[in-house]
Amino acid sequence: MKSKPCPDEGTAKTKGERTHAKLRRHAAAEFARLGFHNTKVSDIVKATGVSQPSFYCYFESKEMCYDNLIDEFRGRLEALTLTLLIEGEIPADQVVERVALSFRKFLDFLAEDPQLTQIGFFQPPGCTETKAGLSSWITQNLAKEQQSGLFRSDISAVQLGQCYVGMLDQMARIPGDADTRQELSLGCARLLCEGIWRG
Repeated sequence: MKSKPCPDEGTAKTKGERTHAKLRRHAAAEFARLGFHNTKVSDIVKATGVSQPSFYCYFESKEMCYDNLIDEFRGRLEALTLTLLIEGEIPADQVVERVALSFRKFLDFLAEDPQLTQIGFFQPPGCTETKAGLSSWITQNLAKEQQSGLFRSDISAVQLGQCYVGMLDQMARIPGDADTRQELSLGCARLLCEGIWRG
């Protein structure tokens, strides 16, 4: 079951909403720091500065808290992927640029909240399902783009989707600013669209 996005502490109106947002933020930090299995509810409440009973007012368990965070992360990632479908005809000289833009939007998303990305994209147990989902969503886009004639169809969209996610996984691990992400995105787009063979 997907959870609704939680308002952050700056936009939360009630004390309960602010406490909920604070718990989520500190839970993400603790899960990222210690890993899911090593994180205890006591770690989260200590970091948040609330009582353990207060935690259970918002979450039935550590697992529910973790699942809420991961569900929100995946939901936002899926929504982003759907916006990146290249529809209609575009000039050939703009294809690499459009694919680079897709990589850039993914890398920006993954850089936006490093702790949530750590637990949702890099660490088990959540990362495996997240990457499988992302590969599937990207594959759906690529299959439509192949059907429209944008990309060659003699390579499986599934294989392309898996390669795309593999590149994202590695590029997102490279520290850097917006300029670095732009450079990495362009390199990935050139590799995916043009290959490495000079012939």
